[in-house]
Amino acid sequence: MMVMENSKQRGLLYRALRAGFRAMPYPLRAALLEALNSETRRLKSLKRRAASSVSRQRCSVCNRRVNRFDPFTPEYKEEIRSYGYIYTFDDAETCNADAYTCHWCGASDRDRLYALYLRDYFRPVASTNPETDPIRIIDFAPTLPLSSFIKRLIADSPRKFSYRTADLFAEGVDDQVDIMDMKIYSDNSVDFFICSHILEHVTDDKKALAELYRILKREGQGILVVPIVLAAEEIDEDPSVTDVAERWRRFGQNDHVRLYSKDGFLTRVRQAGFTVRQLGQEHFGRNNFMKYGITERSVLYIVEKHD
Repeated sequence: MMVMENSKQRGLLYRALRAGFRAMPYPLRAALLEALNSETRRLKSLKRRAASSVSRQRCSVCNRRVNRFDPFTPEYKEEIRSYGYIYTFDDAETCNADAYTCHWCGASDRDRLYALYLRDYFRPVASTNPETDPIRIIDFAPTLPLSSFIKRLIADSPRKFSYRTADLFAEGVDDQVDIMDMKIYSDNSVDFFICSHILEHVTDDKKALAELYRILKREGQGILVVPIVLAAEEIDEDPSVTDVAERWRRFGQNDHVRLYSKDGFLTRVRQAGFTVRQLGQEHFGRNNFMKYGITERSVLYIVEKHD
């Protein structure tokens, strides 16, 4: 009986509060809602900070502790399934669907993988003669978290660098360029490039690979990564496909024109003239992969030019 009375009283109180809220002038209601939402966000942020402070995981890009990395949204997972895409996220080589982005800086798991390598790349470079020509780096289709990370490394280094961002469509980059036809870059002029998740978008990836090889200096390096499906036996590609649903079904995304198998990708890169190094958990360490939210299936491809 007492429970029923308490429930009835709570119901009456709720209706009275709702009626009072609706009677408020709209500007006052809007201000109150904004204040409540702001306080909710503040409390969530405090809770996340508290949990992160005792976590063993950390983002290698922003160097902040995280209590967890954010997963792909359920909506995205459902969308890709709805088009009949036959592969699962477990078939992907370098993709942590359950711990994808850092909630502090937005770095993806592959950004975090690249940061591990770039830290090691900058250390020996910094010890070379600072009076020699600047080390030239081109970052194609840059992500904001990783680009900011690279700029911090450059700022902390005594060595001179020329770091430029490039993209065909994005605004705010240094160079607007088609990766299949990069006339603005001379032969053998780049020391290091980053080309991540680009080749699956272009109509002719062989042309893009040839251009990357052309602009890279002898003994230069590049990060060259595409989405690889380990269960795929060969490359599936058709740039003539424009139907969105068919692209989702065959290639796993509405703006992809090919899906790479591992062997197919490696063959195509080597045919362009590159030497390829595959760096995985055995190189970076199992503990580092766990610490930075990188799956054990992840592989970083470093291409080099020796001819």
